Amino acid sequence: MKNLYFLILFSLSLSAAAAAQFPQMRTLDERLQQKTEEVNRTEQERKELENRNKSTPAIKPAIMNVDVQMVMAKLEYKNFVAAKPFNVTRITDGDPLWLYIKFNGKLGDYVHTVPTADGTNRYLLYVEYGPQGDVTAKNHQIIEFSKSELALTEIKMSLAPGKAGNNNALAIFIKNMAMSKPGLWTNELRISRTAGFPRGINDYLAKAGFTTDFSKGLAKYPSMLPTFKSMVLRDTIDESVLPIEGKFDNTLARTALVERLASEGIVPSRVYFSGDNWLEYSDVPMAVRQYRTVTGVFTYQRENTCYYGTAEITQPYDQMNDAFGDSTITLRKDILTPCVVK
Repeated sequence: MKNLYFLILFSLSLSAAAAAQFPQMRTLDERLQQKTEEVNRTEQERKELENRNKSTPAIKPAIMNVDVQMVMAKLEYKNFVAAKPFNVTRITDGDPLWLYIKFNGKLGDYVHTVPTADGTNRYLLYVEYGPQGDVTAKNHQIIEFSKSELALTEIKMSLAPGKAGNNNALAIFIKNMAMSKPGLWTNELRISRTAGFPRGINDYLAKAGFTTDFSKGLAKYPSMLPTFKSMVLRDTIDESVLPIEGKFDNTLARTALVERLASEGIVPSRVYFSGDNWLEYSDVPMAVRQYRTVTGVFTYQRENTCYYGTAEITQPYDQMNDAFGDSTITLRKDILTPCVVK
């Protein structure tokens, strides 16, 4: 009997060892459980993909300058139709300019929809500034839209002198004007929903060509660059007015700003950001992204006097890692502002 007992124990130990060494000897229940979990994971991934596809607007075919049209005018008009008869093709130094973009349908039919890691989507259009009739580009800017803006049938943006509010101004024009030289130049603005670069002739939604006549010199546009920034921030060139608060917020950018202020001995009573999105820009012809910027605002007191300052936060784009790097912060501080009594 004793020998039989040891024989049973020995047999069980062999079975356990064999099961441990050979996965194919798992019990039927274990294999069924594993298979069920795999099926559930696959089904969950399928549902997530379906939900993502449902939230992504369908891409509508577009004929350039037909389905999407652009005109520029020296005055602000109510809409594209009102501005079209006054389309400008020749620009002189300091001219105020507005850009009008009309869609055959809705904006959402033409944007580039980019899924993000947090499950949301970004809705983008890509703007180029370059020589007229040439596929090369001098500069690039990315315009980002909110989901609520996708229902728009047209867009109106100030090129100069600038205007506050989400997507009410386009910086790429004045940036190029400020860097231009005296002479006669033919250039164009181009809009695309294609992220890749270089872009083919069929990758553009619309183009607007114009001649810049700086034969008599160039001084007004370069001097308008700082006032353009002020108009975008506060809708006035009066810097005693605090910049308008936007919807933008970013934990890393906020933390970097607060740390920088601490190193300057500034204890802010309030920190916020102007604008709704990063401004993604490139001064490099062959790169759609080079850096992104956003403006932070901070208020503080010193010896019963109230001040505010601005912080231009810039992050360089790393093409190899497809990511933005650490923040570089340029401060303007000690700007007088009225004290607010709470």
